[in-house]
Amino acid sequence: MKKIFISILILTVLSINACTSNLTEEAADVLLIIEETEPEIEILIKEITEENVIIYDKIEFILENMSIDEKVGQMFFHAFRRDNTGKGITKINQDIKDIINNYNIGGVILFSENIESEQQVKNYINDLQAASSLPLFISIDEEGGRVLRTGALDVPEIESALSIGNTGDPQNAYNAAKIIANYLSPLGFNMNFAPVADVFTNPANTVIGDRAFARESSQTAEMVKYFTRGLLDNSVLPTLKHFPGHGDTFADSHFGSAVTYKMLSELLDCEFIPFQAGINAGAPFVMTGHINTPNITGNNEPALFSSYILQDILRDMLGFDGIIITDALDMGAVTKYYSPAETAVKAVLAGVDILLMAANLEQAYTGMIQAVESGIITEARIDQSVKRILTVKYEAGIIKGS
Repeated sequence: MKKIFISILILTVLSINACTSNLTEEAADVLLIIEETEPEIEILIKEITEENVIIYDKIEFILENMSIDEKVGQMFFHAFRRDNTGKGITKINQDIKDIINNYNIGGVILFSENIESEQQVKNYINDLQAASSLPLFISIDEEGGRVLRTGALDVPEIESALSIGNTGDPQNAYNAAKIIANYLSPLGFNMNFAPVADVFTNPANTVIGDRAFARESSQTAEMVKYFTRGLLDNSVLPTLKHFPGHGDTFADSHFGSAVTYKMLSELLDCEFIPFQAGINAGAPFVMTGHINTPNITGNNEPALFSSYILQDILRDMLGFDGIIITDALDMGAVTKYYSPAETAVKAVLAGVDILLMAANLEQAYTGMIQAVESGIITEARIDQSVKRILTVKYEAGIIKGS
């Protein structure tokens, strides 16, 4: 998966006018600087071949032929959970096709109510993909333990993260992720909202609890690293969650604000360590939680609205250049205080790439379009996110090469 980040690097430094066989002088200079200062990156740079230029050209071609509506749509991840009678949706219908096409969404998340049998979910996912002009991320929350959406299927039982962590052997985390990936991938899932990279430092924190691998950072980091690799090695994209760390909070962000009062130095010494391990292992996604950090940001807004948290810390300090995705935006920590449109615009301005489960897709999408048309958000900013999305889709084989 390191190829993903090399490709993102290329997209950053290549000139739009670069030909298919040569880098521009400016790009070459940048790469030379990297080679001289980063030995590990130097090795990776030497692996860049014509394939990388093809990737660049492919993504640029797709991007240049997308309308702003299509670009914005790629930044939305939607759920089709229940119909208007309250019954779980288990197959595609015209309403779903219309939403996929009208909003050009980039991904879909499935829940337990969407899953009845292996053949049913295969058919459903195939139909979702067939309805979309660009292939979709298809994801699920499949952590193991009490967060398991495939309960209706005959799949192996996976212990909780804490039980795995208590074994002290990170290979067990790898094996658990491998098992999960090996039954998710044949069903059509290409992405998993796991592993939990939070450190279980607050015993009163029930929303995380045994979903975390350990109560201390170094052990959590090893488990996160191996779980991440277990998914990646078996064709499922992992998502590190919930940045900047949900383990020390008390409240459940599904219902209201969750707060950590830690200082930046404290988070660096504990909460960030597992995220750094997962990033170094190649995780292409980091999910930002609805967590307030007043002693860092100086306000009571959740982390997804903080450019300091997302840009200065996650991107610059921890070196993450993959896709930043929000936690579900229909949760109380967001919906109690912000409208769907306000949430979408504020999150993207802060540095979010994908908006997960907007409380009202139409309002959030329209708010984004209007923000671009009015100049609040530039199209260049949208392009940054869409390039990351297309790069990961292409490198993971979700978008097929031609």
